[in-house]
Amino acid sequence: MAATAIAFALAAYAGPQTIPDFSGTWGLQATRSGPPVDVWGQTRALAIVVTQSSTELSLATTGGGLSVPQALQRYRLDGVPLEFRDDSLGDLGAFVRKVRTNASWAGDRLTLETEPFGELVDGSTGKRTRVAGSITSVWTLRLSANGDELLVERTGFRALPPALLHGRPYSQADDLVYNRDLVVYTRQR
Repeated sequence: MAATAIAFALAAYAGPQTIPDFSGTWGLQATRSGPPVDVWGQTRALAIVVTQSSTELSLATTGGGLSVPQALQRYRLDGVPLEFRDDSLGDLGAFVRKVRTNASWAGDRLTLETEPFGELVDGSTGKRTRVAGSITSVWTLRLSANGDELLVERTGFRALPPALLHGRPYSQADDLVYNRDLVVYTRQR
């Protein structure tokens, strides 16, 4: 009982945790980042513009980045996922493209998950069936101690792996989605 009271007192004394502000324009530091690592579903962006409020973060990239429309690269900072319909390819009949985004904090690191996926809609019942094989791109953001560098770890995963990949039975070991790439960006002034 006393330990619980002490824990609550310490939590109250610590006050609210501040979260890093990733806002700004960030330019790729290719030399510091090293050679690019292939991560399916995304490429290294040459520049990233981060817009952040107390409740949401959005990305705009040039020269690469995530494989979804930039207008859909929005993340709630409270951990509640967002889901958008992606009509960027026009009407696809019974196939509906969507994008799901989610953000989660681990200390001063912010992990962004971006998953474009498809659903097939049965014309007679309206039942939606999710298509296997979608790639969730994962970016983990953190700032350097002085705030002048944005470190982005790029990787990904498949929640529903396909039965076949490159004509062979699926094996995670052969899937470039799971590669990791650490990219260094500097704040542009």
